[in-house]
Amino acid sequence: MFTVLYRYTVIIGVSLLVLTSSLYAQQFQDADFGVIPDSLYHLSSSGAPYTITNKEMDVSFEEKGGSIVATLEHHVRLKVFDKTAREASIISIPYYYDNNMERISDISGWTHLPSGNQIALRQDDIRTVNINSRYNVKEFTMPTVVDGAILEYRYTIERRYIEELPDFFLSHPVPTEAAKLTITYPNYLRYKQLTENYSGSVDNSFVYTDTSSVPKIFTIPQPKPIVTERWMAYDIPATEKEPYITSLDDHRAKFKFMMSEFGIPRQTLDIGWDVVVAKLRKNTNPLTEIRKNSYAHAKGDSIAKAHTGNNAKEIQNHVFRYLNERMSFSGAHSPYSNTRSRAVLAGEVADQAAINQTLVAMLRGAGIKAFPVLVSTRKSGAINKSFPSFYQFNAQMVRSHIEGQTYVMDASFSHSQPGLIPVDMYNDEGLEFKTRSFEWFKIAPNKSRFDIEVDVEAQLTSQGTLRGTIISHQKGYPTQQIRRQRTDGMNDADIVSRALFDGYGDIKLDSVSIRNLNEYDRSAEISARFEIEDYATSFSNGLEYRPMIVGYRMSNPFGDASRDLPVTLDAPEKLNVSYSITLPSGFSVEGIRRDQSLSMDGAEFSELYKLEPEQLNYSYQININRKDFSVQLFPQLYNLYSRWVQLSNSKWLIKR
Repeated sequence: MFTVLYRYTVIIGVSLLVLTSSLYAQQFQDADFGVIPDSLYHLSSSGAPYTITNKEMDVSFEEKGGSIVATLEHHVRLKVFDKTAREASIISIPYYYDNNMERISDISGWTHLPSGNQIALRQDDIRTVNINSRYNVKEFTMPTVVDGAILEYRYTIERRYIEELPDFFLSHPVPTEAAKLTITYPNYLRYKQLTENYSGSVDNSFVYTDTSSVPKIFTIPQPKPIVTERWMAYDIPATEKEPYITSLDDHRAKFKFMMSEFGIPRQTLDIGWDVVVAKLRKNTNPLTEIRKNSYAHAKGDSIAKAHTGNNAKEIQNHVFRYLNERMSFSGAHSPYSNTRSRAVLAGEVADQAAINQTLVAMLRGAGIKAFPVLVSTRKSGAINKSFPSFYQFNAQMVRSHIEGQTYVMDASFSHSQPGLIPVDMYNDEGLEFKTRSFEWFKIAPNKSRFDIEVDVEAQLTSQGTLRGTIISHQKGYPTQQIRRQRTDGMNDADIVSRALFDGYGDIKLDSVSIRNLNEYDRSAEISARFEIEDYATSFSNGLEYRPMIVGYRMSNPFGDASRDLPVTLDAPEKLNVSYSITLPSGFSVEGIRRDQSLSMDGAEFSELYKLEPEQLNYSYQININRKDFSVQLFPQLYNLYSRWVQLSNSKWLIKR
């Protein structure tokens, strides 16, 4: 008797569970495509030009052609308050087309006018735009957008790679009222979900749907219910782009999904970076291609033999310069290439991976230990190490090891050198792809900085003309720009004018000299004599003089003092300018200026003054020795730049 009662209790309990789940699910009704509730027409603006009222993605799976395909059905709805906000009506849908991974279909859309009329999106207005070797974009403009219109569109993506799902972004440049994602699981599959950059509440629930027609009798085996997992978020604030960040996607709220269980019965998957690297070794192994580059290996060997008296670092410089001067970069980034080194060294157009794989082979031929480095560019965002995926890599650099020192380099960056990499490659971390292992390391190349020292000795005439000599030592990106300008045919006077006196239309230069450009371990030295007529404005009682002759910054790059996102500068920055200005006889500067400094974690600005009758000696040192600053440090960083701008715009009165 007890056994029978227990069986009925179990049956009733399961039935109640299914019923409760169904009732709970009814609280979250999908937005019906094409059917707009009256309340949405009366929705008022909270300050944004438009609002995303609903964003939904439903994921399901089916077997096609012997493989499992994920079907992602998207539906987005927006309320427009200001029709001039073009970003509301111009829709871009990226998809991963390479290797036929994703296919987009069934795009449709409606503009719902306040009058009640509906205008359909024409299929002829949908165009395909190629972004790079991996991604395309389907782009279209919603028709007849007016103030108060409601826009909605839907589309389907079929995805062949199911070990992870595309990121589902919660936040956008405007607020999102409601976002929902559902996954309907087959019995053999489950995902692990990760929420990024979102501190709000996320409703996570399961819905169990019984589709069986088998009588509910305990002795008859019942099929397992269909399991749907659901994630909901509401009132999601906007994430707006600000100056000096990596990729906005690094800061947007999002859901990420990685496969966690697979098989019948389901087995827990332990997917780590070791598994990711193992797949790379099997499918797209850059070391395999490097070993095939015998031509580059032999070329590196011959370069080393031609410089037998040089140390390994100097030989590395020779190898790098040889390739850097001959390669022709296509502009395409990739973590792997099967283009051979003979084509690269012949100057044929090649992608970044082909060029850097050639560099590794050449360095190895020269007897230098070197490996490819897999990275993500700034535009693509920082790598999330807690989410192992080889699709996070989209570019390649090189790392060498010489006598306990490491050097990061990118031979596709023209007129560069070891340690000087493009700003877009200067991201967070890289994965050094070794023969039997791998290593994560912080990307911090020592040459990748803006480093300028300037000494000015000049005389100011009573009519306001400033003439004298200038000597500048430059390292890092400024030197790379000078090399490029010389190669482009710019004469040295124009190079110096642009590098130091940009904005002076009437400057006269002579005795111009640029030295040490191709000596990687020395700074480039610029010297010239200059004359600027009417530099100081003449008045009856004296001259109005601007103290920041070079190295000026006329506006704050951050715009205003409010900020929500961390700061990522292009690179560390160092500026040291010293002035020695002889005044006309009988002139002196008005007012007393005292030495002062602003300092914070990672940056400092100091001012030194020694002002005498008929002689001005003063200097400014700005040293920003890191590129990443938290939101908490931003006010101090803003004040430092503001002081720089203030000095650049200031004027001293030099009295007779």
